[in-house]
Amino acid sequence: MATDNKYLHSDITNLILQAFYTVSNKLPFGLTTDVYKRALAAECEFLELKSESDKEINILYRQKIIGSLIIDLVINDSVIVKVISDENINEHHSIDAKNQLRLTEYEVCLILNFTLESQHKRLVFTNDIKNKN
Repeated sequence: MATDNKYLHSDITNLILQAFYTVSNKLPFGLTTDVYKRALAAECEFLELKSESDKEINILYRQKIIGSLIIDLVINDSVIVKVISDENINEHHSIDAKNQLRLTEYEVCLILNFTLESQHKRLVFTNDIKNKN
């Protein structure tokens, strides 16, 4: 897969999408998201990407930890992956992914929907924009 320099981390996201469609084609529809997540992590590692599952991130407010969130996968310390198995990628999924980007140093999130017709969505929230807020 060719990389596209106009897209942040396209070299990584292209490989993640390759892994996503490989897993989608090999596993049947209707499994739990945990199964898809573990298969995706294994496929990413097969493609020589570093994968970290269920990464806990502290939420800070005025330099105090006020809670935490769990990110499904972090790939190569650069890209967040949100794994779902729903009818469609909806606004709730997008809002959750945007919040994960907003509350972390990560700038790119892929929402991967393991459904009958596999779907993905790419979200970007760059740190220079976050730092203006």
